[in-house]
Amino acid sequence: MLAGGVAHVGVVVDDLEAAMADLPVVGAWSSVLEWDTTVRRAHGSIERRPVRFVTAAGAPAHLKLIESAPGSVWAPTGGVQQLHHLTYWVADLGAATAQLHAAGYRTEADGLEEDGSVRFRYLVSPLGVRIELGLLANKAAFDSWASGGDHA
Repeated sequence: MLAGGVAHVGVVVDDLEAAMADLPVVGAWSSVLEWDTTVRRAHGSIERRPVRFVTAAGAPAHLKLIESAPGSVWAPTGGVQQLHHLTYWVADLGAATAQLHAAGYRTEADGLEEDGSVRFRYLVSPLGVRIELGLLANKAAFDSWASGGDHA
């Protein structure tokens, strides 16, 4: 259904720098990014908040750490580090979403660009596993950042 395998594994952590220090086995980290991220929830509410994240350099599947943000889709779970999502790159977000909906997944939230277009989408399986669909058009910028360069 989703070609290419898992691109990265997202883990929500309460303290980004502490988590990076606790995981020296990963090797080099990318620069920490902080973006004002706009998310539209499945029920229609829109929230905008700063989100901080970092990824381990190297070949996929990358380990991506996301600092928890209370009240958001990246909300903390009482100090327990948690698997947040598995990411897949897709060329056609609509077609991939339709396939997952047909398999019983539900849309949880969309990450929006400034113009309101969808940059990424979170879907949740019937068993509660969250999948992120990332637009293949953004893969080169992610790969550059993950290998120590800038995120274009």
